[in-house]
Amino acid sequence: MARTVWYPGHMEKGRRRLAELASQVDVFLEVRDARAPFTTSSPLIGELAKLKPVCVVLSKRDLAEEEKTKLWIKELSKLYPTFALNLRRGVPRKLTGKLFEICKNRPKWRELRVAIVGIPNVGKSMLLNALIGKKASKVGGMPGITRGVSWYRSGNLLVVDSPGILDPKADRETHVMLTWLGCSKADVVGDHETLALQLLEFLRSSGSISRLLEKFSLSFSEDKDVAEYLAEIGRKIGALVSGGDVDLTRAGQYLLERFATGKLGSFTLEMP
Repeated sequence: MARTVWYPGHMEKGRRRLAELASQVDVFLEVRDARAPFTTSSPLIGELAKLKPVCVVLSKRDLAEEEKTKLWIKELSKLYPTFALNLRRGVPRKLTGKLFEICKNRPKWRELRVAIVGIPNVGKSMLLNALIGKKASKVGGMPGITRGVSWYRSGNLLVVDSPGILDPKADRETHVMLTWLGCSKADVVGDHETLALQLLEFLRSSGSISRLLEKFSLSFSEDKDVAEYLAEIGRKIGALVSGGDVDLTRAGQYLLERFATGKLGSFTLEMP
């Protein structure tokens, strides 16, 4: 199977820094997108779990199908403490309580040190902001603390964010789904029209396309192919060129952006 590599230099640097951080933090808090918890898992989580405890947060809970999210929580909890959150509502005390619980053997004289990890655009920054709150202060140089990453202190928490790191061995199909979720770039695997058609075909095969079409006041028909649906969506949003033809690139871009941000409803793309 062909490989698609999008692994910028800053990601390789981030990978090295995460290895350095392992000796300085008490726990890794991994963020995944609740709509695709397997595909959006960090390629480093297996390595990191051998070094320090791991806790998983499924972000964007409000964008996923609730019953399927519950199944994912049950499955992932067999490996790591797992929480599904709508980060716009903040972080529940039970999450911070769990972090302190699994790190109860840390040195008592200092704060709990947490590293937030995950692939790009799964909600790491939102989790950081929810964890530390408005009263947090950025920490400057500290002896024995890795430089080149940002540390934030809030009460008895010291939290570090990390750059998003994608799997350099991820195949094209993985990057396609990551693009649908807004975690990868469209130009890595194709153009907006093709990716939108692939999304529509995926939703049709999974029986979910009707819910998306309803957002455009369209009805599903077995007789239509996905290209016809994309053209109808283009007409609905006024994505037309001279002569009245549909600009399928513009229609595809609109569909992908709206889907990634959850404006077309709640969808879960994979099951445990």
